[in-house]
Amino acid sequence: MLSCAQNSADIKQSEITVVFEYSDEETLPSARLCAFVESESDSRRSGLIQVSTQKDGFIWNSDSLVRIKNGDRFWTGYTNFVMQKNEPFPLDFYRILLQNADEQEADEVLQVEYNTSFYKLNAAQAEKQMLETGAAKKLAVYDENNVLLYYGDFKETLSSSRKIWNVYPKANYYNVIWQTLDASVICILPKQLVVPDENN
Repeated sequence: MLSCAQNSADIKQSEITVVFEYSDEETLPSARLCAFVESESDSRRSGLIQVSTQKDGFIWNSDSLVRIKNGDRFWTGYTNFVMQKNEPFPLDFYRILLQNADEQEADEVLQVEYNTSFYKLNAAQAEKQMLETGAAKKLAVYDENNVLLYYGDFKETLSSSRKIWNVYPKANYYNVIWQTLDASVICILPKQLVVPDENN
């Protein structure tokens, strides 16, 4: 992902990531696009995000936005833009437009480049690919209501089902998540149940 335009007045930076999600060990992944904008103003005033491609003319809109505040930084985005029939997201220039509650707009253009081979890899093959390229290994732990209990680095204290349960007794399942060094691709490996009586 490369930023190819000057940021608009209300946009500090934008990020686009293709997420490959695996339902089991053998099935090829589903793919979705995540787009986030860091804005100067309070993200709670954001009303709409639009993503479009320059060459092929694809357009996605959402007003069901995810809003994140971290210190004095505000992020707004959407995590589930999809292509019809799971076709690959094009390698193209993408325009991200952010509209606030007063219908004022700011936009930025990014060049999206990513490894499209993940569309043809099962979970084990994707993990092997990530390992070979030095990707970051993360862990997401959820309770039975799909509430996120932990997201962060994969570490020894959380390296097995039993160890996860020791730290998070309300945990129901977890996913191992791999992220490329340039953050252009995320792979979410199949859900694993947390089993308290596992012998490790």
